[in-house]
Amino acid sequence: MKILEKFVLILYSFLMLIVSAIICLIVFKVITIDQIKYTIEYVQKDTALVITILAIAIVCILLSIRCLFFRKKKQIKKSNTTEILLENESGRLLISKNAIENAAKNIVKESLRLDTDIKVTADIDPANNISIYIAVMLDRALNVRDLTLDLQLRIKNEIKESFGLEVKQVNIKVDSDEKEIDKLEKANEKKEAKIEAAAKKEEAKLEAAKKEAENVIEVSNNDNGMENKEGNVTNISNQVEEDNNTNNSEVNS
Repeated sequence: MKILEKFVLILYSFLMLIVSAIICLIVFKVITIDQIKYTIEYVQKDTALVITILAIAIVCILLSIRCLFFRKKKQIKKSNTTEILLENESGRLLISKNAIENAAKNIVKESLRLDTDIKVTADIDPANNISIYIAVMLDRALNVRDLTLDLQLRIKNEIKESFGLEVKQVNIKVDSDEKEIDKLEKANEKKEAKIEAAAKKEEAKLEAAKKEAENVIEVSNNDNGMENKEGNVTNISNQVEEDNNTNNSEVNS
């Protein structure tokens, strides 16, 4: 309890004590209503006393409004228990808090299909009641209410089936950070641009390789054609020589 709340409690206790005492004195006729009227009239004549009482009344009104309408939510105190011990006739089963947290985290990832970091903590009180706290960032386009309700029921059911333990409550904190979403979208666009640039470079390399291969084939074909032409010329010259030799032999004969 904070200092202000303690002060309010003490002040109201003191005022209630005074009011209760006055009521008792009136009931038992120790003091009369006329005496009370005379006291009030006397107080009204003293300006300083009136201002003091008015200031106290205003402070009490403000403190009452603050305590009635501006109460802070009670903070849930988490226990230091990290394991649950289950005993039966066959032996003992010790379940750690980390096992429950990991199971809940896997359920969240499977249900929401998220790759982002999910914070899951489990609290175990002395009576072995389990409370699970989940902090997750969701896309603004999702139906958060229905999604979280289904998720809470699924976590309770699967923890009960897997570990045989009852989950008292599943508290989910949902956040939607538009800046993070924009960053992810920009990062994805940059990745896609890099992939397209790399694909274009590969296509250019393939085209260059194809052209080089075609040039090599053309050069090889040209070389083969030259060789064939040289062979034909050689054959023709040999044939001419043979014909000349034949003619010479006929002339000599």
